[in-house]
Amino acid sequence: MRKILKGTEPASLTQWKIRNATATYRDLPAEERQSVRTACITEQFGLCAYCCQSITVSAAHNEHVAAQDRFPARTLDFTNIVASCENRHHCGHGRKTQPLKVTPFMTECETELKFYLSGRVVGKTDRASASIKTLNLGDTEESNRGLIEKRKRMVDDLIFTGGLRPDGLEDEELLGILLEDMLTPQKGQLQPFSPVLVNVIRQILP
Repeated sequence: MRKILKGTEPASLTQWKIRNATATYRDLPAEERQSVRTACITEQFGLCAYCCQSITVSAAHNEHVAAQDRFPARTLDFTNIVASCENRHHCGHGRKTQPLKVTPFMTECETELKFYLSGRVVGKTDRASASIKTLNLGDTEESNRGLIEKRKRMVDDLIFTGGLRPDGLEDEELLGILLEDMLTPQKGQLQPFSPVLVNVIRQILP
């Protein structure tokens, strides 16, 4: 995960809510749902709010961080909505409506999760461990082998592109340059899984 800074909700959503004061998200028309998703993907720099793989408007869904059935008053609250990938076994769909103790709205989502070059992730705190399991982000090979392997391949590619080898991350100057590259969006997009490599590099650098 990387921290998401929520911006202003789409103007069309604001106007729709004014016209439909007693409505909930389930009443929201498809075109308004898409405008919400577009805004979320833009402020997430093209990455899933949870696993950080690349997503598009047509291959993502609007995810309520505070679940709709538990917090009905927040179903149309833009500050409660992120864009999640469409994988059925992890992230938004995998979580369903289970509560999250560490969310992408928290700074701690970047520090309480620890990623490895193997693609695996563990929690540094009990709440982070619980959130990893809830989202099925791959704390063990058995839990989500597919995501772990995909994450490892993409991180290896990012390291290679940055001029390093996965088994030789000793050059602090190159690591600093690579870190800056991973933190800088290009044309409004971040590299797929770049927050994972950022997490690894920050563990190495003093």
